[in-house]
Amino acid sequence: MYLFGTNATAPTFIPDEETRRWLATSLQAVISQLGAPALRPQWFTDTPARGVRAPRDLDSLFDFICAAQEQVGQSDLEFTLVDLQPGQPPVPHGFTPLGDATGHLLHSFARAQELVLVVAPQLFRVPSLLLGHVARELGRLGLWQQPGTPAVAELDSEAAAELAGIALGMGTWVANGAYMFNNACCGGGCGIDLGSVRAALSMPEAVYALGLDAQRKGLGRRQAGKILESTQAAALKASWDACAPHLPALPAARSGGALRA
Repeated sequence: MYLFGTNATAPTFIPDEETRRWLATSLQAVISQLGAPALRPQWFTDTPARGVRAPRDLDSLFDFICAAQEQVGQSDLEFTLVDLQPGQPPVPHGFTPLGDATGHLLHSFARAQELVLVVAPQLFRVPSLLLGHVARELGRLGLWQQPGTPAVAELDSEAAAELAGIALGMGTWVANGAYMFNNACCGGGCGIDLGSVRAALSMPEAVYALGLDAQRKGLGRRQAGKILESTQAAALKASWDACAPHLPALPAARSGGALRA
């Protein structure tokens, strides 16, 4: 948690060296498994495509996810979006979670090659939380549709999904959502028990991974942090130069499409 005020200590925005090395190695692993979609210089702002608005209900969320899939090599990956209803089974019979669904307001489930994304209605109350969930699940599906690799199999499934979301260009979504997870607070009034919502990466870890991804894609810090919230932007500024030692291990992504940032 990050505290501000007279009793607060200065927040630590830069992960320690061991964690930075782990983030770079893990990001390299998910990029390798994702393949071509992670080698495009893709970078999302607050919407996956022009004219696509922030989701406010199940129908608009479905359109939003489909628009994002078009940008990250998942246009052929079909899914059903199901809203979680009180007193009803969380998923249709026979579907099992991809990874660990604990503490998630949006999660992917599979039955053979069928996919269901289950969403809790309260997710629509906090836009940055919703985008963070979408980024993680699209990262998860990106890994799921490719042959598995030993390096990714060794990672925590939720960390791998979040890093995959970052590698596909949704790092700002992951980082903005991670701050709420860490603080268990949306600023008040959302009605969500954020203390029970879980993320794998801390905010500094998500921001550091975002910095790695941005620099391998040739973005400057200001461009990469364009829609980051203030604390996350400060973390990116603090950790930007610390990315340099680990960049050589990551594949560059500077061709094959236009950056959108």
